[in-house]
Amino acid sequence: MRSIIFFWALILVPTLIMSGVAYRLLSHEQDRISRSAQEALTERAAAISETIQGTIETVKDNLVLSLMEIDPGLLKQTLLDWEKTNPLIRNVFVFEEPGKKLIYPVRGMASTPEQRQFIARFEALFSGRMDFDQPGGNADPEYSRVNEAGRAVSAARQGDARKQLFALSRADRKPPARVAAEAQKETAENPAVGVTSGWLPWFSENRLHVLVWVKSSSPPQVYGLELELMTLLSRLVVDFPAMEDAASAIVLTDDSGHVIHQSGQLKVSAERRPLSQQAITGLLPHWNMEMYMEESRPGAAKGFFYLSMILVGIFIAAILSGGILLTRMTLKNMKDARQKTSFVSSVSHELKTPLTSIRMSAELLLSGRVSDVKKKDNYLSVIVSESERLTRLINNVLDFGKLEQGKKNYRLTYVEVDRFLAQLIEAHRVRIAAQGLKILTRIEPGDFRIRTDRDALEQVVLNLMDNVLKYAGTGEYIQFVLARDPHAVLLTLCDDGPGIPGDRKEMIFEKFFRVDSSLTATQPGSGLGLSISRRILRDLGGDLYLEPGKETGCCFTARITDHDTDNDSGG
Repeated sequence: MRSIIFFWALILVPTLIMSGVAYRLLSHEQDRISRSAQEALTERAAAISETIQGTIETVKDNLVLSLMEIDPGLLKQTLLDWEKTNPLIRNVFVFEEPGKKLIYPVRGMASTPEQRQFIARFEALFSGRMDFDQPGGNADPEYSRVNEAGRAVSAARQGDARKQLFALSRADRKPPARVAAEAQKETAENPAVGVTSGWLPWFSENRLHVLVWVKSSSPPQVYGLELELMTLLSRLVVDFPAMEDAASAIVLTDDSGHVIHQSGQLKVSAERRPLSQQAITGLLPHWNMEMYMEESRPGAAKGFFYLSMILVGIFIAAILSGGILLTRMTLKNMKDARQKTSFVSSVSHELKTPLTSIRMSAELLLSGRVSDVKKKDNYLSVIVSESERLTRLINNVLDFGKLEQGKKNYRLTYVEVDRFLAQLIEAHRVRIAAQGLKILTRIEPGDFRIRTDRDALEQVVLNLMDNVLKYAGTGEYIQFVLARDPHAVLLTLCDDGPGIPGDRKEMIFEKFFRVDSSLTATQPGSGLGLSISRRILRDLGGDLYLEPGKETGCCFTARITDHDTDNDSGG
């Protein structure tokens, strides 16, 4: 009995010591990993803040330069045109400096309610109680002289996602070198002539408003514009990166502490305190970037798993064959898990983008501040197009689930494919033209009345059309070719874009697969369109395949089976 106890003591004592040491080491390692994760999250938030600050500074530079370059004789008309056509501009003004008189907008009932609210917000400036140069040090010394107006705006920060915002903030103007030369000549002839400008954050009723102004001495006046912060925000939040981590989040808050945008899956409540907080830019006071991280330690469970693996390591030789099998199964499951995780992340990001656009446009319309019909039509157009995009994405996701479970039902009806195709092309003509593509159609002689599922056929054609619009690149056309054989209709969609690499042509029909190239890396997508289209056509007795032999561009052919013909031949 004593020998048995001694034997177990020889085993248990070293094992307990090793377990204690391993647990202590794993605890220290977990703490180190947690600190590293916090530092990485803080650095990521700092990079986002730096990007936003660079974007806003470039917007400020562009707006000030554009204001400086307005022809004095066309000042009021130019500002009015900007107010009507530029969604980044909420209000404009012209203020006579010597007489402390507001030239535009006019005071009283002759102005609109929005203009009267604008005057009330900045009454301290327009009444002369405060000077534009004084409050909060808002005069911008960077533009204190006319001969600096030609300074080139840095383009290094202008990523593709921000070009639209920069275009809104930059009016057509003369080349910077020419502006600088003219300004230097004018300053040399009359050194007393000068121009100051500024970006003025202004709080009214606990809300932030931004005024961009220019003060000229000849004629002595101040003019400028008020920014539409909702438009500025809608362009900024699109640049937030998608975060798959469910235990952390980066949150953008406004001057009132309200959450404007969140990146990350962690649920942020009012009771949760941020890990850290930092201001994004002095140009938007009290706008902050807050970092949140789950306080629990998910790595502790992994630590105990590793410890258990050490304790049972002596059994590895006995279960080697089973280990190899389990390894293969694990690798397969990990691949499936990565694909599904990537799919969920991609679909979530795609859903968030149109939802953000729809929300921003709807809020602008609901606010009642938009009186210009052209602006209203533009916002409504955004809502309709983004809603259609959202519908197509949701339909693909729903159909993917039904197809995977074998529960997809089809309803066969008679369809005149040539007329159906013409209606579909007409419905999407504006969207195709917006991509700069010319529509080519060739319908060969034949009877195109077949029996198939119309809704499923529409989904297939829309997926193929979306594929062309996303990846045609610098192509010039999209071509629809309709032909007939004894048992099916052949519908071919072609483009003259960059095409698909040869080693990827057989993989493009796999679910979740997207060609990894510089062309597709910037394009949104879930990798389901072609997979779903082929599955639908095969369920209906047809097929979808990529035509071989093309060096540039792509041609996808959908073989649509005529079920009337199948029944006749089967009888």
